[in-house]
Amino acid sequence: MEFFEYGKPDGVPLVLMLGTPHTGDSGADLTGLAMETGVRLICTTRCWYLNTITAPSFETCTAQVIRYLKENGLSRAFAIGGSGGGPFALHLASTHPETFGACYLIAAMGDPDVFIRTVRSPHTQTLLQLFADSDHDRALAQLVDWGIPPALAHGVWGDFEVLLGSWETIAFTATVPVYIHHGEDDDNAPLESIRALAAKLTNCRMRISPAASHLGLATDKEHTELRSIFAEVVRKYTAGT
Repeated sequence: MEFFEYGKPDGVPLVLMLGTPHTGDSGADLTGLAMETGVRLICTTRCWYLNTITAPSFETCTAQVIRYLKENGLSRAFAIGGSGGGPFALHLASTHPETFGACYLIAAMGDPDVFIRTVRSPHTQTLLQLFADSDHDRALAQLVDWGIPPALAHGVWGDFEVLLGSWETIAFTATVPVYIHHGEDDDNAPLESIRALAAKLTNCRMRISPAASHLGLATDKEHTELRSIFAEVVRKYTAGT
């Protein structure tokens, strides 16, 4: 797994799980926001983007993040995941409530069964059909044909293998607070799917905002939703909550 850090080196640790097919260096766009708000932004590249031998799983990502935090002397942090990175952030925080003060899901994928039935994005529907109909090699060949670099193509395959598989290792009954930031009309992340996920969580709060959809996040140059999350993380860390 590869880690990239942006923002304030001595700031509040916030682990960012990026959506499919982004790698950790994509977090560089948030350097200014992290520095301004006092956040030490730790961005991850899931290991199957780097090593095609690695078997994709929630557990693999979580174990490597926890090891990184320990190696860097960080005993307390927060987690955030966007889009397909959301479930990875949820697994991380829910299975290690002693480390994470809260988990934030933004425009995140929710319950996979509901997601498959309700997603409206033609692009995502095409991907789902591709993975349903193809083996690994055929799917990667098609992704590369669509212009996705081979390394990222394998990462996409690995992400979907995990996201459409079993979520039984996520600790839904964990007491770590989960804040869901979501748009009402998001073709890539149906509200029905994230509501179904929220219903399974013990300590969860929904925050509906147009700025928290895929489109809102892509077009808002002020990072309105992320700015509010970063500021809240710093407040919680300072208050010891």
